[in-house]
Parts: sequence; structure tokens; C-alpha cells
Amino acid sequence: CEKQLDETVVSCEKAQENMKQRHENEMHILKKQISDLKNEIAELQGQAEVLKEAHHEATCRHEEEKKQLQVKLEEEKSHLQETLRLEHEMELKARLAQAQASFEQEREALQSSAWTEEKVRGLTQELERFHQEELTSLGERHTLEKEELRKELLEKH
Repeated sequence: CEKQLDETVVSCEKAQENMKQRHENEMHILKKQISDLKNEIAELQGQAEVLKEAHHEATCRHEEEKKQLQVKLEEEKSHLQETLRLEHEMELKARLAQAQASFEQEREALQSSAWTEEKVRGLTQELERFHQEELTSLGERHTLEKEELRKELLEKH
């Protein structure tokens, strides 16, 4: 019995030693895995910071480009408005000069008659009405072109 007991004790001690060895190996593996995971977490956090910074820089660049495009759009819009205004003004001046020349010819031809004065008044009123219509038309064209430019900018943006 004692011999059997000694063998059992020795067997238990060996089993205990094996278990202890396996436990230490598992602990070592787990500690290594934890260390690797901590390193990976630190690396990922570093990458996250880099990405956050890159995102912030991209956002700042985007805002700056957006502001520059808005300024450029306003400049182009202003330039187009001025060009349209000048073209329309020149067109109106040419028409007015033509109408005045025509008026002068008619006035010289019919200067003494009352009919001439009535015709002059009618032409003047017609010219004023035409001028007002042209100004209104130009304003509407200007508004439409302005809206089209704004839509184009929004689509490009």
C-alpha cells in the first residue's frame, strides 16, 4: 500500500508539475498575446490620429477652396453683369441715336406743322416705353443668368 501510495504521490506530483508547466506556458502565451494586442492598439491609435489630422487638413483645404471658388464666382458674376449692362447700354444708345437721327430728319422735314409735334411726342413716348421695356428685359435676363451661374457653381461644388 505504501509503495502504491508513493507511486500515486509521485504520479500526482508529476501530473501537478505538468499542469504547472502547461499553466506557465499558457500564461506566457497569453501575456505575449496581450502585449501584441497592446502594441497593435497603440499602432491603430497612431494611425487614427494621423487619419484625423489628414481629415482636418482636407476639410480646411476644402473650405479654403470653397471660399476661393465663391470669390471667383462673385467676381465672374459681377464681371458678366457689368458686361451685360454695358452691352445693353451701348445697344440702347445706338437705338436712341438712330431714333434721334430719324426724329431729326422728320422734324426738319415737317418742322412747321402741328402734326410734326404730335409725331415727335408719340415717338418720344414710344422711345421711352421701348427704353423701359428694354430695361425690364435686361433686368430679367440678368436675374436668369445670375440664377444659372449660381446653379452651375452649386453643381460644380
